[in-house]
Amino acid sequence: MNASPAPLGRVLVAAGVMLLLAGCAGVPASLAPLPAAAPDREQVLADPDAVKGETVVWGGVIAAVKNTSGGTRLEVVARDLDRQGRPQEADRSPGRFRAVSSGFLDPQIYAEGREVTVRGVIQGTEEGTIGDYDYTFVTLQADAVYLWPRRPPPSERHDRDPFYDPFYDPFYSPWGPHYGIDGRYHPHPWYW
Repeated sequence: MNASPAPLGRVLVAAGVMLLLAGCAGVPASLAPLPAAAPDREQVLADPDAVKGETVVWGGVIAAVKNTSGGTRLEVVARDLDRQGRPQEADRSPGRFRAVSSGFLDPQIYAEGREVTVRGVIQGTEEGTIGDYDYTFVTLQADAVYLWPRRPPPSERHDRDPFYDPFYDPFYSPWGPHYGIDGRYHPHPWYW
């Protein structure tokens, strides 16, 4: 006895849910696929020749940009990455690295303080300075540099939990006051 095929509606709903989930948690296409086991900065500093040529995906906040005739060099304050490959907001860093891109990256767009994730090949280490402090940088030849959109200011974020925040207002609207059909003030724009 043959099993009857699933109704078309169920198949379409299942396909839609799968596409939605895939789109929400994905890594940007220019960074994918993420390397399974890539060395970190400390491993590179310990033995640069052993990991030279390996592909890594590192990210952080831009500290300096320098354009040359051969391309652009970004100095990045490294941060741990989240599931999507975006640098996490944190007050700690495993160190700095330099990413060399063969193309031109406009320093007004790739400005200090912007978050980037770099997919590149480890070239080794180079000596440099941060102010007057001597520093050893890990250098990557960048295959892709992904510039993340700016995060909204903290006052505009809505990370409140209504069960644990006694001042949580589900009808709060950053767009201003509104009055409902009943004539009462409702700060939420879609409240009727």
